[in-house]
Amino acid sequence: MNLVSGIVIGTAIAVFSVGIWGLVSRTSLIKMVMGIEFLGKGVSLLFIFGGFAGGDTGVSQAVVFTLIVIEAVVAAIALALVIVLWRTWGTLDNGVITLHLKAGGSR
Repeated sequence: MNLVSGIVIGTAIAVFSVGIWGLVSRTSLIKMVMGIEFLGKGVSLLFIFGGFAGGDTGVSQAVVFTLIVIEAVVAAIALALVIVLWRTWGTLDNGVITLHLKAGGSR
């Protein structure tokens, strides 16, 4: 493995790790949606690198294009749900919304 391969793999792991952190922190719904997007970008980078390393970039690019379309749809639906939750509860804090729901409160 040469230096460029290590940098690409390290970058993909770093981007994926930021996505995991965004999901695990769970303080803000926007941060969770961004975490999902970072996870997808890290996986996309690894797919492209895998195709380059294997000598078949066409298949990996097709998979990544499909993944990008799926990510866009997921992000649009997730952000629409975040807007509905914000209009309903007046906050994007996951903990506050959870406390309201556990208390049986509704608006």
